Amino acid sequence: MNCFDLNGKIALITGGTRGLGRSIALALGGAGATVYAGYFQNEAAAETFRAELAENKIAGSTVKGNLMTSAGVQAYFDHVLQNAGKLDCLIYNSATGVHRPLAELTQRHLATVWQVNVGAFHDLAVKLLPIISKAGRIVAISSEGAHRAIDHYGAIGSSKAALEALCRQMAAEWGRIGINVNVVAPGLLNTDTLVALPDAERRKQHEVNISPLGRLVSLEEVAHVVHFLCTPASAGITAQTITVDGGKSISGFNH
Repeated sequence: MNCFDLNGKIALITGGTRGLGRSIALALGGAGATVYAGYFQNEAAAETFRAELAENKIAGSTVKGNLMTSAGVQAYFDHVLQNAGKLDCLIYNSATGVHRPLAELTQRHLATVWQVNVGAFHDLAVKLLPIISKAGRIVAISSEGAHRAIDHYGAIGSSKAALEALCRQMAAEWGRIGINVNVVAPGLLNTDTLVALPDAERRKQHEVNISPLGRLVSLEEVAHVVHFLCTPASAGITAQTITVDGGKSISGFNH
């Protein structure tokens, strides 16, 4: 038996039609899983992703929903229930952020960031819990800001720290029914989010300079770790945060 095989498995990836979510969906689909990729507004990206599924002969579809609403969470649940009747892997890759100093953050900023990055994850996982199979997997995507203070990252970093704490609690409570819950925390990634930052090039160069590998990690490298956590090969791993940053976080040059 190939312990990395996902044939017959059903995977739901939120934020799954572009960026890291897309890479994760294609990795899981390439290993045999049927993949349902969630999105909110970007119809063009969803259409492109559906074409990629067909081109790569991967079973799956897209599901549209605003996870900040109960209707959006219900849409995800209904899609999985009606198309598969069960779920094996939930990958929570949805996130939003406000890049401002703490003194400029409002309650509205914090409420929005925390609801998308933490609250919606809780609501979706609880909603899906009755149909998650024995030996199911939940993987949430965090970031280095959960453990380090980064300029203008207070809203996002604090929400990611809460996300990781919530995953540990899920692992403790749901492990008895066969569900493993883990977190993957990538380093800086080349995504649309990075490109949108005004100091993107400086951040990228800094990451490269302090990385033992001398480069950014790729989306595919992070996706492979998520794939591993969805397979029988990871059966003994739960309540862990796995950092995928090319060793940057332990570099003596990190400052």
